[in-house]
Amino acid sequence: MTPGQGELKRVAVVGGGVAGLAAAYELAKQARETGLPLSIDLFESADRLGGAILTENVDGYVLDAGPDAVLTLKPWGLELCREIGLEDEIIPTQDEHRGVALFSRGALRSLPYGTGSSAVRKIRAYVSSGVVSWPAKLRMAADLVLPRGEQRADESMADFFGRRLGREAVERIVDPLIAGIYSGDPDKLSIYSTFPRFPQMVAKQRSILLSLLRAPQSARSGSRTLPIFCSLRNGLGQMVEAIVERLDGAQVHLSTPATTVEKTGAGYSLGTHAGRHNGYAGVILAAPAWTTGRLLGDLAPKPAREMKSIRYLSSATIFFAYRRNDLGPRPRGFGFLVPGCEGRRINGATWISNKFAHRSPEDGFLARCFIGGDRTGEELQADDDGLVRICKEELRDIAGITAQPLFTRVYRWKDSGPQYDVGHASLIGEVDAALAEHPGLEVTGAGFRGIGIPDCVYDGRETARRLVEYLRNNRTVPRR
Repeated sequence: MTPGQGELKRVAVVGGGVAGLAAAYELAKQARETGLPLSIDLFESADRLGGAILTENVDGYVLDAGPDAVLTLKPWGLELCREIGLEDEIIPTQDEHRGVALFSRGALRSLPYGTGSSAVRKIRAYVSSGVVSWPAKLRMAADLVLPRGEQRADESMADFFGRRLGREAVERIVDPLIAGIYSGDPDKLSIYSTFPRFPQMVAKQRSILLSLLRAPQSARSGSRTLPIFCSLRNGLGQMVEAIVERLDGAQVHLSTPATTVEKTGAGYSLGTHAGRHNGYAGVILAAPAWTTGRLLGDLAPKPAREMKSIRYLSSATIFFAYRRNDLGPRPRGFGFLVPGCEGRRINGATWISNKFAHRSPEDGFLARCFIGGDRTGEELQADDDGLVRICKEELRDIAGITAQPLFTRVYRWKDSGPQYDVGHASLIGEVDAALAEHPGLEVTGAGFRGIGIPDCVYDGRETARRLVEYLRNNRTVPRR
């Protein structure tokens, strides 16, 4: 046994979003499996856990106010769901409704969904969709014959895709697709920190289009084959509840924002609005990067400055619950996205009842609109009634929906969307190098190494494993 391993070690996790919960879960799991005696405190500034994951059930309508799906091509989210007893609760998207549209050049235009259809069908779908002009289609086709080109250290999404597919493809295809994830600006976002898969495609197969035509459309979960996205039967809030049930005696402090982190001898102390907590052998900061930077301002000024420089954007999700018969023809597909060049006031909408089962009563239909980010952030100055009014008008003009909803719900996410601008990977490398001078102090969360649920789960658990390795063997392992 390593000297001192038998002594109880106190650990603090600051932030109860999915990364912080994954870190706390992994700490508890490692303590059981290694015999390392840990006392875990989890601090959350809000009055609930889950961060951007928030599920509410209103009159039989299941509202996932933040993310509503887990990407299955990255396995870590589903792996955790299986571990915490949710295997039988995993539900796929509804194949009979699958499809996505872009509102481009004044009309909704269907795109091929997924990447598993035949090459001929996919090419025909893109060519006939009308999303881009014929000159733009020919320019996109040039990707099939363009050389790999020079491998760059980093560049914007617009520069990368513009070079491969042309500017119109960036404006009318890339821009709306990334708006659904980052709500950001492709001229600012780093391709290597957001979608490194695409430069890898070019490096390996020379062409983005050829790589997409050959890519799989599903992933494995245990003995099941799942489509690209899945969810949980009663919403993603199930994941939060199941993790909390498995924290093995961790002390959860809600409505307790952290104010300072200080070095005290061989460990750390944590200041909160409820007082000071001393004697921590390790601390994991799983808060937004700007919060983490503020906490580390005195202890680690250089990484604190780097963290504060990471941009965050605000957004809102607006739900509309309908009687299905009031809608007329059922909306098709999973919803639509809107290119910024169209000048509309929403980024897109999801037909939730088409996308997942168990989201509305049999005679109901649930829709969700997105507003905010770099493109429609100014609309967030409206009050909730104003946001509802904007979305009603956009749904009428774009999708022809004139029915009056049974109810609406507005959820605002202030400064919740981290933006991985060009240079982000280098910045995070500098942060990690600087924090290496403070063993036992770790950072994780959506602002650093991946914003989706699978990435946050992976990084939260990996960060916890690093801390356990340090506590057991007094050494810090490099990040993978």
